[in-house]
Amino acid sequence: MKLARAMMMFGGPSHRLVAQIQSTGRVLDLQLSCMYLPDVMLISFEDSATGTSNVKFIRQGSALDLEKLGEAHALYWSVIHDAMSVSVASASLDLLMRKKPLYNFAQLIIVGGMCSASICSVSFAGSFIDCLASAPLGALLVAIQLLSVRNELYGNVFEITIATLLSFASAALASTKHFCYSAVASSSVVLILPGFIVLCGSLELSSRSLVAGAVRLCFALMYSLFLGFGLAIGAELYQKLVGQSIIGATDYTCVESHDPAGPWWQQTPSLWWAFLTVPMYSLFLSMRLMAPWWKKELILLIAISCIGWVTNHFVSIKFPNQSDISAAVGAFAVGFVSNLYGRFFNGNAFVVMITGILFQVPSGLGNGGLLNFVSDQTSGSSSSYLSGFQTALQLISVAIGLTVGLGISLVVVHPVQSRRRAGGLFSL
Repeated sequence: MKLARAMMMFGGPSHRLVAQIQSTGRVLDLQLSCMYLPDVMLISFEDSATGTSNVKFIRQGSALDLEKLGEAHALYWSVIHDAMSVSVASASLDLLMRKKPLYNFAQLIIVGGMCSASICSVSFAGSFIDCLASAPLGALLVAIQLLSVRNELYGNVFEITIATLLSFASAALASTKHFCYSAVASSSVVLILPGFIVLCGSLELSSRSLVAGAVRLCFALMYSLFLGFGLAIGAELYQKLVGQSIIGATDYTCVESHDPAGPWWQQTPSLWWAFLTVPMYSLFLSMRLMAPWWKKELILLIAISCIGWVTNHFVSIKFPNQSDISAAVGAFAVGFVSNLYGRFFNGNAFVVMITGILFQVPSGLGNGGLLNFVSDQTSGSSSSYLSGFQTALQLISVAIGLTVGLGISLVVVHPVQSRRRAGGLFSL
């Protein structure tokens, strides 16, 4: 039960959680069966002598923490291979669950700002000053996100309110004709896009956990509509206060605000800048997910994420406006390299793939997805609700691509089923 709570708390791969608990039960000679729902685990301990069972109910919210997740996996692996006693592992899990976060409040705010700044140019065609403008907005998002945990009531409306605030600020900046609304707004909310929810839902569906997978994907769809609604409120609020429409609200490539003959800081940056910004975003996103900066896995996280972005980028050029195909090929590349690392180096494949997979979602959802919904809402279009559902369908297509790509990569690396896979290994 302690292992289940720890894995749920640290954002472990939920589609492998049941297999992990059952594998641990076999090591402890316990007859048990379990069922997983999002944030809920039901474990039934069966007594064959009396024919009775004792059902335990665990409810635990999750937040991805790569450092603690790796340590919890190491403890689990030691126990099922008889390298550590259960009592020692249990005490270690207690200490791990009470351990303070790796990075403090100020460090996470800086990391959040750098995430928004680094992805602005590479995914949303932002200029240098767009990157500078999105940095404080991204930092503000992380600050409010960390503070909202203390207030449960505000936490329920956090996404809508922060999206409204950032959209309003982006519209105000765009009115100066130096900033691009779509680039600043998209990059400032990139850290609250439902990437991890989509990933978990996709993996659960691919492993036939239909209830948990369907619940997660439905929540991700509603979550993305909440974000779109928040962005639309902020844009509409600015229009009503100022009395003029937002400059470049439908300009997703920032052609209107970027002057090719103007100063270098207002031009659309060359694609060569991706050699700097893609590893930079991968680094800061990994740190936001609490990856230790001194471990070798961080280099792998960055390298695998870069492989995924390069694959996704060139496939999307060949197959424009087909986010499912580019997400599938990008996810296959990330999953293939991660599972090779897990198979031949006894590493933790789930941990090293997570940044690369989360990089696929902003490219598939942000540009022309949420902002389509915003522009239709602010223009008073009678079909704005249709663009909202198109955003949801776009998210589903990304999820399908991720599921197919990760599933094929798993079959290629592990063509033969084995006890090692069945034991709940962190491969996929």
